[in-house]
Amino acid sequence: MNKAISDKDIVACLSSAIIATDEHGRITHVNRESEKKLHLVAPELIGENIADVLPVLATVVMECLADGVQVMDKLVELVDLQCVIHVNPVWSAGGLVGAVLSFNVSDMSEVSVRKSDSYKELNRQLKTIIGASSDGIWVCNAKGVVVTINSASESLNGIKARDVIGKNVSNLLDNNNFDQLVTTKVLESGQQETIVQHVKKTNRLLLCTGTPARDESGNVALIVVNERDMTELENLRTKFEQNKKITAKFKEELSELSLRELEQNSIIADSSQMQQILQKSKKLAHIGASNILILGASGTGKGLLAKSIHKNSSRRENAFIEINCAAIPENLLEAELFGFERGAFSGAAEVGKVGLFELAQGGTIFLDEIGDMPLNLQTKLLKYLDDKQFRRLGGTKEIKVECSTISATNRNLQERVQDNLFREDLFYRLSSFTLEIPSLCDRRDDIPGLVHFYLEKYNKKYNRLIRVSASVVAQLKTYSFPGNVRELKNIIENGVVLSEDATLDRYLANIGKGNPPLVTNVDLSTASADMDLSATLNEVEKQLLIKAKQRCNTTRQMSKVLNICQSTVVRKMQKHGL
Repeated sequence: MNKAISDKDIVACLSSAIIATDEHGRITHVNRESEKKLHLVAPELIGENIADVLPVLATVVMECLADGVQVMDKLVELVDLQCVIHVNPVWSAGGLVGAVLSFNVSDMSEVSVRKSDSYKELNRQLKTIIGASSDGIWVCNAKGVVVTINSASESLNGIKARDVIGKNVSNLLDNNNFDQLVTTKVLESGQQETIVQHVKKTNRLLLCTGTPARDESGNVALIVVNERDMTELENLRTKFEQNKKITAKFKEELSELSLRELEQNSIIADSSQMQQILQKSKKLAHIGASNILILGASGTGKGLLAKSIHKNSSRRENAFIEINCAAIPENLLEAELFGFERGAFSGAAEVGKVGLFELAQGGTIFLDEIGDMPLNLQTKLLKYLDDKQFRRLGGTKEIKVECSTISATNRNLQERVQDNLFREDLFYRLSSFTLEIPSLCDRRDDIPGLVHFYLEKYNKKYNRLIRVSASVVAQLKTYSFPGNVRELKNIIENGVVLSEDATLDRYLANIGKGNPPLVTNVDLSTASADMDLSATLNEVEKQLLIKAKQRCNTTRQMSKVLNICQSTVVRKMQKHGL
């Protein structure tokens, strides 16, 4: 029967000199090659502190024991020999238990190379580059044993170099900290491999690329693994996808809200003037015309006509985006229209913001009150209309957006051009097609239709059955309506809510005579006998609150009817004990 070969026998027969110490530096093993080269006997060394018997080697060993990391390629002069020293820490479950030192005699050419300044500088540069890299770097030998890792890799993986150096990568998968390792794939294929690796301990997502380095014979000598932290990039990608969904939802909601007004407010066109305008607008919608300028006094329905053009066009399935150029401060209007990049200005959102033009991609953007747009922004708008592309505020990338542009204003743009308040080239660019809506007093034939339309609408809204006689409607045609359709709409709504009669005849009587409407038909019989103004107004206020309360279910609805804020409604109801 063959006798088993022990580890001690194997170490004793190695051609390299081997010396082992415990964690305190006391020598525990010396093989025959060490005795031969040191001209010493092993029993004289065992148990002795290496600093006492081999001081030239002690510095390297104690460095390894102190830091717990291997020390490689140290050139020392030992007796009459030049030797290259390697020291590796020995670890067990309880921690660092010792160190193993091995050395070989170098020939004169190798010694000369190692002593050269260029060799030392190259070695220093290599260590500096690996250590300073922000990417994690692993170096493994041809068998998958870890040779070294840098500090970045320690941080990314939540490990210490001393825990993995000298171990095979296959053993690292056993602790379940890594879901996969690129080194094993390189060993199988012999080619460069890339994987996305999840590190459980640090919850990091790493892009790992393993590249084999070959020797003169073409065999794999080393495997260099580069790890790049993809966690933040993945988080940004996730946020980007979420923002895309939110943007799409906002586009849908904005378009839906804008077009809902068109459904609730039909365009009444009984007059020949309005019929011509509607016919022209439908033609422009069907041919997909852009750069349409709608002119008209305030309250004539320019926004409603713009929505009608969009709804009748081939772009109806895409967004309709509306912005009032006079309602947004000048310093914020550019950001609203064209968006901005992260950090473009003080207070800007961390991830930037998509502009309204981008939201209108494939649809229609409606620029209301275009005559009030600042001059500096007019230049950027003109460039977009010419090129169909723009840059976000603070951005460098050109963004291409294809959408239809409709503008509207109640100002005389030609006069503003003469006053140098509006660019002439922009005026001609915006007004490729012009639609001018006449004031209500110039199309009186539309008044009866508008009265009946809004009467039906507000009867349904406030659950009323109010009527109006044909004679009163005829009288309304004599009123000038300086507020145009908006004024007529408000008069009918107020009448439906506040009138105590079954018809609006008494309420609208004064309007037909060219006077503004009465506030309400308040019964003053309960007012103060001496007609004290304060007491009378107090009583009128109470009666209005009572009537509004009868018509509405909530104080918020009452606030809309009475045209005051909801908190004021609550305070006044408490004042009158209601």
